[in-house]
Amino acid sequence: MLKIYLDNCCYNRPFDDLTQEKINLEANAIETIFRKHINKELEIYKSMAIDFEISKINYENKRRQVEDLYDAMELTEIIYSQEIKQRAVDLKQYNIKDMDALHLAFAESKLIDYFITTDRLLINASKRANLKIKVINPVEFVMEVI
Repeated sequence: MLKIYLDNCCYNRPFDDLTQEKINLEANAIETIFRKHINKELEIYKSMAIDFEISKINYENKRRQVEDLYDAMELTEIIYSQEIKQRAVDLKQYNIKDMDALHLAFAESKLIDYFITTDRLLINASKRANLKIKVINPVEFVMEVI
């Protein structure tokens, strides 16, 4: 079974402005990924880094919507370790932001098959890093893998 890790932006995407074509396409792709997880066709992993970022969503209504979705998904937890912390520090040398580096380190620790994000800068930065996982946009993931 495919193992995937969704960046925080993926949990937010279904609640963003869906009148924008790119956002709508990504939201639909993410919903497809969620359905595949619910049908046990792939496994989605989570971490305390995602928990933290969701808790920091400024708009209360959106935060509650994202929390409800996230909690309903029954995701597999990746436990924080010193190895994850050190790998995140190492990844920052590739101009990867702190939280993004932490997400990638969590995903790598479980040899996740695909790290899915809507963040084009992160996708580009990850190409410079020596990652053990593939970083991909949700639309590309659905088109190439599912």
